[in-house]
Amino acid sequence: MFRRILALVATLAVGAGVVLSVKFPTLQVGQSALPQEVSVQPKQPTLVCPGPVFVNGGQNGVTIGSFTQSGSVNIAGVDGAVTVGQTANSEVTIHGTANGSKNFNALQVQSTNQKLAFGLSAANCVTGTNSAWLVAGDNSVGREALLVLANPSSVDATVSLQLYGTSGPIQGSGLSGISAPAGKVTVLPLAAFAPKTETFSVLVNSRGATLGIWLQQKTIRGLTPGGLDLIGVSAEPSKQVVIPGVFLRNVGSLEQLAVGDQDFADTKPILRVTAPGNKAANFTAQIQGADGSSFGNVLQGVVPAGSTRDFSIEDLTDGNYSVTINSDEPVLGAVRFSRLSGSNPDFAWAQSVGPEKLDAGFTALPGTTSKLSVVNPLGKKVNVTLNGKLFSVEANSSVVIALTAGRHYSISSNQRVAASQVVDVKGGVAVVPVIDFQSVGGTLKVTVR
Repeated sequence: MFRRILALVATLAVGAGVVLSVKFPTLQVGQSALPQEVSVQPKQPTLVCPGPVFVNGGQNGVTIGSFTQSGSVNIAGVDGAVTVGQTANSEVTIHGTANGSKNFNALQVQSTNQKLAFGLSAANCVTGTNSAWLVAGDNSVGREALLVLANPSSVDATVSLQLYGTSGPIQGSGLSGISAPAGKVTVLPLAAFAPKTETFSVLVNSRGATLGIWLQQKTIRGLTPGGLDLIGVSAEPSKQVVIPGVFLRNVGSLEQLAVGDQDFADTKPILRVTAPGNKAANFTAQIQGADGSSFGNVLQGVVPAGSTRDFSIEDLTDGNYSVTINSDEPVLGAVRFSRLSGSNPDFAWAQSVGPEKLDAGFTALPGTTSKLSVVNPLGKKVNVTLNGKLFSVEANSSVVIALTAGRHYSISSNQRVAASQVVDVKGGVAVVPVIDFQSVGGTLKVTVR
């Protein structure tokens, strides 16, 4: 009996990710157990950041299969009343003291101009997960997709991957039983599983420790680096997918680059859609401008079961857009778009964000020009409060809010919305979703039998 009680409590503790404090009841044979209140304490939050850009071949690019972190990142955030602000040249783990998401958040940014990497990358520092979708990736000539797995715990993890390409799931050896050792960052070149593949999405599952999971995407045209991004986790598959933060600039100049050289064709914006189920997905994507000066477009398409397809986004001018996908089957979605940073293009992948009733916090990165894209996918008006200021977001529309670099923000809403921060440094661009890291306590009633 005592072993069964301990097993039940251990199972609850692992599943909930919380600390349980239990006073066991005194029982007699033949007596029915009454429900007992279990005190649930909030788990101490921990965030892990991926750190600087990974360069294949070492600093000189000649050591094949050797990935070296190059440069440094700036990390900004807040933990209760304590501001997190640091520069790091490797991955970072931040242990928090606050219980709620508004009081604990961090993200990193790096503007890179190196021989082997150029562009702006930014990403949330995250609590970790055992399952994650990454809707991005390109392994065609001059393109490199790296899967970054950070395990800050003292427990090893075993990882399996599922890749969904244009012709269905990508098969091959080595997709399971991948080791992510405790206290280390594991970097996997996805070209080992999907060589020369231009279009795919990745599902990552791990057993053991929860992991920080990102995809680093890089472009090199000839000997010239041409863009960099660090892509975080996508929202789960849904019949409605919301993608904030598609802020287009330099559309005309980028089109001219693509006309003059086919190697710049990927600077045109695309919508990537994955249908992970066993039925084809028929979808309609509404691309909407955030104000009357940016007119959007409507895109329709079909994605075969278990596959990923790219769809060109045409006839858009410079402006601030968001995308809402409605589908007859659950799908995932993301938008890739480019900008010019000087004469060189940079790119960003705007991931889908699951709409929710927000009570969260985030930081506008220092040294950047940042704006917040808030999308209301509902058929009624939603009120959003940002640092005490009220914004109304009309039904099925979005708003753009200018942010102050280095400032910490609290955001709340009375209905479900999706929000991302769009970061700009000298024309380089990155899109970082607003994440609600809830870590709450309370009580549960447990009956021991």
